[in-house]
Amino acid sequence: MVAFQAELLQPQLLARMQRVIAQGELAHAYLLVGPSGSGKLALTQWLTMRLFCEHVVAGQPDGTCPECQRILSGNHPDVVIAQAEGRQIKVDQVRHLKAEFTKTGMEGQTKVFIIEAAEKLTVSAANSLLKFIEEPGPGIYILLLTTNKNAVLPTIQSRTQVLELLPLSTEAVQANLQAAGVPPYLQPVMLGLTTDAQLAQAWLADDWFQKAVAAVWQWFKAVSQGQALAFVQVATDLVPLANERQQAQVLLDLMTLLWRDALLVKNGVQAGLHFQQWAAELTTQSQALPAARVLAASELTLECRKLLDQNLNFQTVAEQLTLRQLAVIKPEGGR
Repeated sequence: MVAFQAELLQPQLLARMQRVIAQGELAHAYLLVGPSGSGKLALTQWLTMRLFCEHVVAGQPDGTCPECQRILSGNHPDVVIAQAEGRQIKVDQVRHLKAEFTKTGMEGQTKVFIIEAAEKLTVSAANSLLKFIEEPGPGIYILLLTTNKNAVLPTIQSRTQVLELLPLSTEAVQANLQAAGVPPYLQPVMLGLTTDAQLAQAWLADDWFQKAVAAVWQWFKAVSQGQALAFVQVATDLVPLANERQQAQVLLDLMTLLWRDALLVKNGVQAGLHFQQWAAELTTQSQALPAARVLAASELTLECRKLLDQNLNFQTVAEQLTLRQLAVIKPEGGR
């Protein structure tokens, strides 16, 4: 029998869904909640195959029949997927879903609607879904996925069965990252940012993540030594790596992780560092600074991450952060 990723990532939840289906108690709408990489898509894929599979064995889809294969390839006509266009899922996309809701299945009585990143539904789009979630019709199942339940309208939550995915073990995440090709020295850094192996692979393309980590490390060294060179490095080394919004977010998150590590080291903590490869040099850099300055610099990174979330330009945010940290690290007239 085919081994499913959902069984590896969320075995308890998958077993629960098997029992629910066997007892004929499957709800028509579910909200799957969990961080990126926790197995939401894998569980959704398994459940969809279970509903369509022609050869279910011991409560499991076989994964090899034509129905399962079309679901795995994303080509099943009765499985409709909605994703964000840009930063939102808008009313036009929901209108398409609503039109599909009114049709019968092209090849049977079962239809599955999957809405990824449901927290990105606009208020109008979410409200327009309510009636259809309440009365979807026989054979229609709606699966909404989110990393942030609090960002999903309470009216949506109240009309769905909420499935909270369990956090992955560190061992499982490390195995996923290793399988994704993340070099061992970068795995602790990656663990501080994501548990999603597919996302990790995307970041590794063209050595982007390796370059990002190296650039942030060089920037940190300059800032921690009070060198104005750090301001120049923002434009020359960091901005070229921030061609997309997500890349900019990762760069700021790397800065935050690095200052967090510096704060830990300053307080005598060596366990749990993300930048383990640079622990010795990180210790040297941190010990040269008063603890209050390391703490202040660390706190500034958290503030600047919020500025980026408010759609400010990455270069502006990073340059402001650098200037403010330089002022903290090497105050005028101070040591």
